[in-house]
Amino acid sequence: MNPEKEEHSDGRDGESKDTVIEESSDIEINEIDLAMQEVEKYKDLAHRTAAELENLKKRSLQEREEIRKYGQSQLIIKLLGVLDDFNRAMDIIPDEAVVTGWKDGLDLVKRGMDNLLAAEGLSHIDALGKPFEPAEHEAVSFETVDGQDPGRVLSVIREGYKLNDRVLRAAQVTVSKAT
Repeated sequence: MNPEKEEHSDGRDGESKDTVIEESSDIEINEIDLAMQEVEKYKDLAHRTAAELENLKKRSLQEREEIRKYGQSQLIIKLLGVLDDFNRAMDIIPDEAVVTGWKDGLDLVKRGMDNLLAAEGLSHIDALGKPFEPAEHEAVSFETVDGQDPGRVLSVIREGYKLNDRVLRAAQVTVSKAT
């Protein structure tokens, strides 16, 4: 064997081993970089998903609270029609037309209904003499009145109500207009 050949072949083998090691370490570094990018991508996805879940929980709680506060609104709207009729009937009963105590009993029933609805969050919209407010009032007619500021509620045709500070039924009103 020729010693020069052995050295020469050893040198080549060393170079090719270094090249192979460099190539394999470059591949491993690229794979690590790709894996790290994928890890970051999934971390970001996990954070976003957690935030979406938290927002969903908050929205769900808010919707549940809204349902609790306003879920009975359709029933109360139906009851308001009956309450209007009852109030009109009570207003036209002459005192001399009924037996003593009978009208007092009806007044007691009316107060009981008013208290029950108030306990559920229903409140009356005070409109008479106030400036016209489109969010709370529905103008049914307009009248010109001397000495009256335009845009004032002159009379209430149908009472308005709020349920937990949300207008349930606007008050129907007559409004003053400019001359």
